[in-house]
Amino acid sequence: MIDTNQLTSLISAFRVETEKESISPESVGKLLQYLTNLLAGASSDTERQVLDDWKALLSQYSVVYDISHATGMSDMQTMFLTLRLRKLSNGQTLTASVPLSAATDLKAGVMTAQHVQAIMSLQATQSQANGNISALQTTVGQHTNQLFIIQSAGYVVTGISQGNGHSSKINLAVTKHDVRTGEDFVFGAGCTINGATAQQAGAMTAAHVQSLTNAKTDITTLQSQMRNVRSAGAVVSGAQVFLIDSNRVGIQLFGYDLATGEHDIELQELYLAAASQYGAGVMTAQHVQQLNALRQAVFNSDGYTVQKTYYPLAIEINLGKDALRLRGAQYLKEKGFMPYLFRYTRKRNRIIDINGNRLHGEIRKGWNVLGDGTTVQIGPLGEVKIRKDAVKHPNIDLEDIDDYQTEPKFFVSEKVDEATGRPYVPFGKSRIDLVLKQQNGTLKPRKVSLLYGIAFASYKTGKRERLDIGKLVTPIIPFHVSTDLSTGNRRWIFER
Repeated sequence: MIDTNQLTSLISAFRVETEKESISPESVGKLLQYLTNLLAGASSDTERQVLDDWKALLSQYSVVYDISHATGMSDMQTMFLTLRLRKLSNGQTLTASVPLSAATDLKAGVMTAQHVQAIMSLQATQSQANGNISALQTTVGQHTNQLFIIQSAGYVVTGISQGNGHSSKINLAVTKHDVRTGEDFVFGAGCTINGATAQQAGAMTAAHVQSLTNAKTDITTLQSQMRNVRSAGAVVSGAQVFLIDSNRVGIQLFGYDLATGEHDIELQELYLAAASQYGAGVMTAQHVQQLNALRQAVFNSDGYTVQKTYYPLAIEINLGKDALRLRGAQYLKEKGFMPYLFRYTRKRNRIIDINGNRLHGEIRKGWNVLGDGTTVQIGPLGEVKIRKDAVKHPNIDLEDIDDYQTEPKFFVSEKVDEATGRPYVPFGKSRIDLVLKQQNGTLKPRKVSLLYGIAFASYKTGKRERLDIGKLVTPIIPFHVSTDLSTGNRRWIFER
């Protein structure tokens, strides 16, 4: 720029001149010369270069004179602005596109199509959201009501512990919390549990503990006594006749080993001597002869009485109750005697009269033979075996099992009523139901006990041949085949 400070000083000095003679050509010329020098200095190359640099700098830029939205978008996330520009150097116009990114959680931006879709989705779910809000408001109201009820109660129980001891009951200390003030209170006898009785449950009292202590003492004493019993060796559990001659009877004692639990241990052989006038004993053949001679002398009879011998027979049911055993059976088998099975029933057999008509015979109620001489067998250990088809078994598959069985169920013919589906056992012309109908319509299993017997005879009968009871050499030993309901399912067992 032109420095006009000195020129201004000259002009100011020139104007203060008052004398006419002071305005001389020399002073005016001096002032004009200074102006000439100043103008010459103002058009120097330095000032011109500054102007040229400004002109060159401005030629590199353009000015924006219009902005408009682009007609199309490259995707759903970006928007473009169209800028119209004019170059400062020559006035030429041109256009440019500026992209604007989508707004995010961290920085501002344009609203994208996805933002609009989200808003429309929110508008569509607004009614459902309003419903959810109403439901929440209802739930809050209910909770508020419940809270009001709790606060109205005043106290809530927060803890229970055992209180002071008592000989016949339990005192429980109850801790309560005041929901209005937040304070806790302990009630030393807030709840009492009475002692247990035979009719209802309850607390174990001091008397119960004393009883258990006494029971423990008794059990300890009993265990000591049991150890003494076990150390004693074996006890007699059965006997069998192994010798019969003219003057004595031999008996073999069998025992149970208390220490090992072993059965059928041969303990001792005993001999019963003949009876005499000084002591009891067995009746010998000589005694029978003497009695017959006395009978003949008293009654003057030539008849001879034959003394019939009955052999001892005992029955045993083992702990499993799945087999029946006989004591003395081996001796009888060796003698050739045959076992027979009996049922205590009411029976009326068919008969044929002299005219050939088939009629019913007389009714017999008592021991009746089941089957014939092949119905039962005696095993090597005295176990009783019954032929698998001795009675009818419609509910048992007999094809793949042995001919003789020991289980109790093979002694009974169990059937099912086709009309009602209820099981029963045929008994003559009637039957024995195995379930009973209750008043409420339910079915209850029934305890049934059927009476059987077993004995030995001196001969073997054939099919449909009636046994002569007078030929029995042992008494009929009774036993029962009964229903066992202890396991929940009905099964047959042996019982005395």
